Amino acid sequence: MTHIRTLALLMAAIVVMTNSAFAQNLQDVVYKRDGSVLRGILVEQDFENGRYKIQLEGGSVFSVDKADIEKITKEVHHNAAVNINIDNNPTINQNPVIKQDADISPMLNNTQKTHFDNVFYIGVMGKSIMTEDEQFGKHYSGLNLAYQKSLSKHFTIYSALNVGRLTRITSFGSEFDLPEGADAEKYRSLEVDALFSTNNYQGWQFYTGLGLFKEKYSLGEDCETVTGTNLILGMGYSWKSLQAQLRVAINNSSDYQDDINASSSALQLGFNF
Repeated sequence: MTHIRTLALLMAAIVVMTNSAFAQNLQDVVYKRDGSVLRGILVEQDFENGRYKIQLEGGSVFSVDKADIEKITKEVHHNAAVNINIDNNPTINQNPVIKQDADISPMLNNTQKTHFDNVFYIGVMGKSIMTEDEQFGKHYSGLNLAYQKSLSKHFTIYSALNVGRLTRITSFGSEFDLPEGADAEKYRSLEVDALFSTNNYQGWQFYTGLGLFKEKYSLGEDCETVTGTNLILGMGYSWKSLQAQLRVAINNSSDYQDDINASSSALQLGFNF
C-alpha cells in the first residue's frame, strides 16, 4: 500500500512538472494582417486605445495597433531564430539584442507622383500679322494640338500643330470680322521648341524658350509658306493629372515683309501621363 501511494505521488509530481515545463515553453504569437508574425511575450494590452506591446526574444518591443492584427495565439516556443517580415522589408533575425525605444509602425507608401514625363495638350490658338504702325493686319484663330516631353525638372521639348482660318482683319487701325460664309484664308503651322522652365512638375510653371516653325497660308489655289524662329514665353499650373497653360510666341522670319510683326498664342488644357 505504501508503495502504491508513493508511486501515485511520484506520477502526480511528474504531471505537474510536465505541465509547468509545457507552460514555460508557450509563447505569445501575433499574426498581422500584412503577413508578418511577432513571437514573444505580450507585455501590455491597452484595450482602451486598441494597442498591444509584445517583447521579442532579443529584448526589442513592438507596438501593434489592433486594426493591424489578424489574431493572437499561444504556441509552443521554438529555439530557432524568429524571422519577421514587416512591410516586405528584408528578413530581420531577432536573435541579436535590439534596443527599441520608440514604437515602430509599418511604413505606408503614400508617395504621389509629381513628375510627368509626357503631356498632351488641346486648346485654341491665335495668329496675328500686323504692320509696325498697327494700321493693317490679319488675325487667324483655330485649334491647337501639342505634345511635350520633359527631359528634366527644368528642360522640355515642345511640339505643336495649329490649324485655323482668317477670322478678322485690321484696316486703317480698325478691326473687322470676316463675314459669315466668306471664303476665308486657311492657316496651318508646325513648330518645335526647347523650353527652359522654373518647374516642369506639379505646381506653378513659368518658362521661356526658342524654336523653329513652318506655316502655310492658302486660299483656293494660292499658297504661301513661311519658315522662321520662335521666342516663347508662357505660364501655367499643373495638377496631378491636368495642366492649364498660356503660351505667347514672337515669330521672326525673313519671309515676312520688313515692316511686319507676327505673333501667336495658345490657351491649352494638358493631360499628364
